[in-house]
Amino acid sequence: MKLTKLTAIIVILLMLAVQGMLCSAFGAENLKIKDIITDNSDRLIYIRSTGSFKGFQTAAYAPIPNSNNSVNLINNITTFTISSPFRYVIDVPNATLIGASRNYKFQNSIIQNIALSQFSVNPNVVRIVFTVSKQSDLSKFKTYTNGTDIIVKYNSSIIDNSIQYKFYTPSGDSDKSAQLQNTSAVLTYNTSNDAIDITPRLQTKYYLSQISQNSDGLILRGLGQISMQRASYSDDNSTATVILDSASLSSKLENKTYNIPSSNKIKGTLTINRLNSRKIKLTLESDNSRDFRFVVSPDGQSLFVSHRTYVINTIFSTNTAKVNSYKMTKNSSGYSIFDIVFNQAVTYDVFELNDNFYLDVNNLGDYNILLFEQMLKSCDIKVTALKISQDKTRFIIPMKDLNFAYANVESNAKSIKLCFKEKPAASVNDKNEVVIASTKQNNEIKEEYKSGNINVVYIPKEDEKPKVEKPKKKKEPPTISSMKKVVIDPGHGGSDSGAIGGGYYEKTLNLAVAKLVQEKLEKKNIYVYMTRTKDVTMTLEDRVNYSNELSPDIYVSIHTNSTVKEDSYGLETHYYKDDSLELAQKIHSNFASEKNLKKWDTKDRGVIKSCFYVINHTEAPSVLIEMGFISNLEERAKLLTKNRQEQIADAIVKGILEYLK
Repeated sequence: MKLTKLTAIIVILLMLAVQGMLCSAFGAENLKIKDIITDNSDRLIYIRSTGSFKGFQTAAYAPIPNSNNSVNLINNITTFTISSPFRYVIDVPNATLIGASRNYKFQNSIIQNIALSQFSVNPNVVRIVFTVSKQSDLSKFKTYTNGTDIIVKYNSSIIDNSIQYKFYTPSGDSDKSAQLQNTSAVLTYNTSNDAIDITPRLQTKYYLSQISQNSDGLILRGLGQISMQRASYSDDNSTATVILDSASLSSKLENKTYNIPSSNKIKGTLTINRLNSRKIKLTLESDNSRDFRFVVSPDGQSLFVSHRTYVINTIFSTNTAKVNSYKMTKNSSGYSIFDIVFNQAVTYDVFELNDNFYLDVNNLGDYNILLFEQMLKSCDIKVTALKISQDKTRFIIPMKDLNFAYANVESNAKSIKLCFKEKPAASVNDKNEVVIASTKQNNEIKEEYKSGNINVVYIPKEDEKPKVEKPKKKKEPPTISSMKKVVIDPGHGGSDSGAIGGGYYEKTLNLAVAKLVQEKLEKKNIYVYMTRTKDVTMTLEDRVNYSNELSPDIYVSIHTNSTVKEDSYGLETHYYKDDSLELAQKIHSNFASEKNLKKWDTKDRGVIKSCFYVINHTEAPSVLIEMGFISNLEERAKLLTKNRQEQIADAIVKGILEYLK
């Protein structure tokens, strides 16, 4: 018996010696533990470290509770609990503590103390001991690791529901100035008794640990709170890149690519990469990556990635939320904060498209239109709210004159804040130079105008020029409700040129007139949404889906006619559904009025019922306008003039306004 014990001891010593020689020979880098980051707002503790404990070394010592001199050969973390006092213990193998042993003592937290110490040397083991209050359930403590990042989850009982965290930012700016409101801590070094007051910072920390598939999407699950940077897209929109900030990744998910399931057979893939120790990169590839949404769960710990049509048509919760209040305020820095408070937790997604910012709340059936319109009366920013399905509401903010700063969400997902700031005024002079009226945010303006061979020239700030008081313009009351929404669809675009006459493309003429219609309608306090604002390719289905998601009051598609008979000319307005006839008649009566027919030397070809795809499949009252024949030499020459385009736009706008009134 004695010989057996002696043999065991010799074996252990030999193994330790071999381990030491291997370390010297190959110079493996142990895990180096620096400190801890604790944050009660998301119930996570992050052990900050570099290196890895999952090397070829083997930690030869792992303690087992209530047992002395126990020896296990392991290469992983060991955790156990002690009941008197209540403690949760983590032993990390192959680890070295940077600096002296120390204690973090907390106030207003279920954690009373965290001790960091170098428990043993050769083998190197760092011990982390959490001392908690008596009423704490130690079984709620869980430890997760990928070899470098160590994250401890615990069940906090003092979550402050007023705590906000950023879930969406343009640049990944974590709100380092924000602090927890209840928790404070004192750090004491054991060797010197030096005590330092520290304040836990409100940091968005997240550990992505699991990915699963359902019939129409991917579900990314983890611990903590998700914080995303604004998505970036390739020029052809085939790739979207989303960065998750302050996030760690399970090693089993690293560099993996997953197919995004779709019952409509829309192909898409998502690739997961570790960008660095604090960021995760999500790369989505598809024919049109802008058609996919990243939906955040009510607890902020999961992302659902799916095509927009599935998201819109899927019920996320049978118990839909309601809006308790809206508020638009300005802070001392000039930022406008749009704040929505709900009666229960919500699931949401955000995206930017066609110079607009969109917030979709996917379990909000009643957005309280009376409260919303009351808020609009004192609101400088034009905000639209509309139901896009029975249980979903969309909030839209035009981004043309605004800088988007960030989106915040309350820790219990009952409040969402959007932060915006007006862009500095800019104009283009006769020399094709952009003139900016303020030197603030010059870098942003340079980025915006650096393409297109346009120079940027800065004029003096307002306080450097003599001030001239300008008479204040009186606001005229709008003649039409500010809630009216119109979708304008410039036909064709991109690789689809439409009809061609004399070397001129229909797509260009359609867009020119559509932009004039947009400008004139917006001056009448109408919300206008363009299916395209540039020369890009859009399918007919894309145009229909875009309109149906917005749920506008009307849809107007603008085209130029063509035929093999070069002498054909005249004006047409097409409709298909019965609810679109009145709209077609209103527009056509202005467009093809006797005055215009005589002035333009053309003829009225009538209001025609036609089964064009866009006016057949859009849900709103819809018309398609043919504003003349590009195939006719004389009519084409007139259509290409600025004067004729302005007059056509005026006539279309007049007909739209008559219908909306």
